[in-house]
Amino acid sequence: LVKPFSHSYLGMSAAKRNYSGLQKQVLGLFRECLRVARTKSNEMKASITNIAREEFKSKKGIPKNEIERIEYLLRKGRKQLDRIRPSNVDGVSSS
Repeated sequence: LVKPFSHSYLGMSAAKRNYSGLQKQVLGLFRECLRVARTKSNEMKASITNIAREEFKSKKGIPKNEIERIEYLLRKGRKQLDRIRPSNVDGVSSS
């Protein structure tokens, strides 16, 4: 018996995850943080990556139905990211 290729064999999960629009925005912001970090010096890259991980991990437990709070945190995160995005920025803090 020959089995057809399964999704797991191809490296994809068998049950593809469907994210809400808000979840996609959160994941997109996290990815953007990592992209900006890659443009910085090694020391700053590590700092930005660690701060992003800590911030997102600490907010992980927010219930999905607290949409206004999540939207507020997305706006706040985008503003913080916009402040460190310019190439002349050479330091970050977690405050």
